[in-house]
Amino acid sequence: MKWKKLLAPVLGAALLVPGFGTTALADELPKTDTTGVELRATLDSLLSEHYALAIDSMMKTYDGDKGAEAAAAALAENAADMEPVIASVYGEEGGAAFGAIFDEHNMGTEDYALAVKEGNDDLKQQSLEEIQSFTEEMAAFLATATEGKLPEEGAQQALRTHEDFVQNTFDLYAAGDYVAAYTTYLEGFKQIFGAGSAISGAIAAQFPEKFTDPNTAAGDFRADVNRIAAEHFALSQLSMTKGFNGAEDFDFADWAQDQNTEEFRAAIASIYGEEAGTEFVRIWNNEHISVQGDLATAAASDDGSAAEEAANTLKNTFAEELGTFLSTATEERMPLQATIDGITAHETTVVDAFTQYTSGDYDASYATYREGYAIMFGIGKGLSAAVTDQFPEKFQTAAPEKMPKTGFGGTADSSNELMIWSALSLLFIAAAGTVTYRQRKQD
Repeated sequence: MKWKKLLAPVLGAALLVPGFGTTALADELPKTDTTGVELRATLDSLLSEHYALAIDSMMKTYDGDKGAEAAAAALAENAADMEPVIASVYGEEGGAAFGAIFDEHNMGTEDYALAVKEGNDDLKQQSLEEIQSFTEEMAAFLATATEGKLPEEGAQQALRTHEDFVQNTFDLYAAGDYVAAYTTYLEGFKQIFGAGSAISGAIAAQFPEKFTDPNTAAGDFRADVNRIAAEHFALSQLSMTKGFNGAEDFDFADWAQDQNTEEFRAAIASIYGEEAGTEFVRIWNNEHISVQGDLATAAASDDGSAAEEAANTLKNTFAEELGTFLSTATEERMPLQATIDGITAHETTVVDAFTQYTSGDYDASYATYREGYAIMFGIGKGLSAAVTDQFPEKFQTAAPEKMPKTGFGGTADSSNELMIWSALSLLFIAAAGTVTYRQRKQD
């Protein structure tokens, strides 16, 4: 591949620049696996999965999808998994209180989707009141639990913003305004990652003997990688099921995947150059995104042979090509076989969750969905660790604002140099205003 030949001398020259790369002292090297960053990643995983499942569940409820009940059950399981995380910090009583508040919230979300579907204004108003009550109760809980390290007013404002993203995405979807719906979905996905930053930052400030600062430059980078990877998985499941069902918004769900792909490409190019970014897109689109579409089409037409071919391409050809790309780019900081195995595991969950859905085994599909979603955070951990080890000087400085003023504001005010991926992604999403369609095969 041409990009490999260009990449090696570029990286070699970069590592010879004084003050760059290997010149950092060993005890100053940035880490993406500190106790604080691990806490942040755990919260990011559960909270963002809640966001993705909430919208998925609401869409399926509105559409009368047979998988709606299983989607709601997965949302409830996600809330249950948050409880022990909170309990590990604030005790069983604190975990139980958190869980009870979240359970009521999920019920309000489901009621809202049902109310819109049935045109039931009374139920709609009741569910909106339940959602507002959640923002107030959860903000009070977080402020009390963190002893004010996470201010109640800021937390409530940010929770309200999160709920607005969920509600607006769904309302726009129900109204058939799919461009706005998926644009809002992507914006809301970014916002929820700010929650993990703020809550983990408050906990670390409260218990500095247990947790390091989670909001370092390396921590921010890992969170950005995790977000893009997790967003890809959630969108792939939305897009494939909508393609199978012949949904009106299929092209728009597909368009949202294009935006996610561009974030990946821009990030790769910003680190390794445009040639590498172009090669990434070739692999990603030709052996991955377009093949997922082929799998959905084959399943819809009951073409078992084509479906098997697509599944094999995803789990074998794509996994090997992308694994080789990442291992080469990181100068084997991501070991080749282990990287291929990780991508294969990811693609296996993508294929299995979809196949289980199309066969009507919705409970199994969402169990696999949750497994696959978690895998993305493992991939994000490995990739972010490799890049920070390869270019440590880019991640030496801590983020300037440890506790965002809005509570869940994320790290949008951090310098672009320290947040390569998120800065580019924000610019791209802001510029996206019309629907574009992907060329299925890149030249």
